[in-house]
Amino acid sequence: MPIRFKDGKKAVSLMTDVFKLRENPFSQFEVYNVDRPGPYVPEMYGDQLGEFYKKFFVLPLTKETNRQVIGAVWSTHSGDAWGKGFGKTMLMAEESRRVNKDFGAAMLTKMGVVEEDIAQNPVLAGYCTFDQSKEVKTFAAALLDAVVFILESPNDEYGTAHAALRQRICKLNNAQQGWESQCIQEALQKQLRRYRGLNVKLTHHDVLEFINHLSHDDTETLSDFVRHRIGPRIKATQGFNFVHIFNSFISLAGIGYVVYFVDQIENFAKWARNQDREIKILRESMCQTSPTADMASFVFQMHMGAQDAIEDWWNSEHLPSLDFGKPTNATRVVDLKGLTKKSEGIALVSRYLHDSRINGKGLKNPLHPFNAEIIEAIRKARGGNPRKTLEALGDILDKAVLEDTKEIDDDFIAPFLEQGPEDREVMSDDDELENPER
Repeated sequence: MPIRFKDGKKAVSLMTDVFKLRENPFSQFEVYNVDRPGPYVPEMYGDQLGEFYKKFFVLPLTKETNRQVIGAVWSTHSGDAWGKGFGKTMLMAEESRRVNKDFGAAMLTKMGVVEEDIAQNPVLAGYCTFDQSKEVKTFAAALLDAVVFILESPNDEYGTAHAALRQRICKLNNAQQGWESQCIQEALQKQLRRYRGLNVKLTHHDVLEFINHLSHDDTETLSDFVRHRIGPRIKATQGFNFVHIFNSFISLAGIGYVVYFVDQIENFAKWARNQDREIKILRESMCQTSPTADMASFVFQMHMGAQDAIEDWWNSEHLPSLDFGKPTNATRVVDLKGLTKKSEGIALVSRYLHDSRINGKGLKNPLHPFNAEIIEAIRKARGGNPRKTLEALGDILDKAVLEDTKEIDDDFIAPFLEQGPEDREVMSDDDELENPER
């Protein structure tokens, strides 16, 4: 319990008793963590959420074949090389989780797809990043993390996506009760043998064990096997084989499309020992090898620093351009603009306040101790950057507690509206904000 201070004869905490908040809801300098995501407010993306759905899910599903998208999520609006704080990582990871809850049904419904076609076009999505501490330094190892992300994702009907996929395979293959795992294993091995270009040794110990765990109903043991029992060297050299096996597994479940969202691609350029070899494997595995090339899209988190890091070897293998500035790439690039409207800023802040509210009863203003005008002023002062907007509001709350200020008004927030060096390029809706030149 946090300490309180005496106000006359009564112990008072400004945060709890006056602001009606358990604590400051705006953690300072917080970066999205997939294991501790915090509040997710899809409304903060405005119309761009629909753009995200349309480009990476809906339009590919309008095609009978050739569904693959090699795309990117940018934030060039930030005015700096890194584009931090615009919610790219959160968008990719949290929307993947939402898709996996019902195989994309809610998302496709929202996008106006007819009910019959929704049932016939289930989709999945996975998120991964490069993590040196976990020896995730190659695309193969990263994508194997995305596989685990999908398998562990919550599912509305069966608990996990893995359990739901098993149920679908059993139903499609008329599995006998008590023999479900054996039925899945036999069907998967039979399907893998059909891919002539797939160089997977079905007798390899790790491959056999992976197939065995996929087929059985213990998701926790399966995840542990992938994370801890497949060694870094095997992940680096054969990781794509496990991804191909997984894609074959989900195709058995009737899944015809999956999107892999890849974060921090620039780290690959830093850590890859043999970039030429790695990028050739990447291209062949993504674009030429079935079943992955037939059903999987790959969307990368991008910013100027990342593009500079990967551009030479990306172009050397003739991979599709991810440059946000080329009109020809418009169908597969989403360039996040941040909080572009007052309503988006209010929606974001409201959720954070609501989740930390002790008791909202009796509050005339649900944004207390702020109001809509204060939030709008901070949004503009921070150039629409969601993270910087929340950080500024957190600083304001801390200052109010420090100075024992019970009312936050325009005069109190005035110092927070001054331009800092990092905010000068993107200040308000009236500015002409163009993509910075490389």
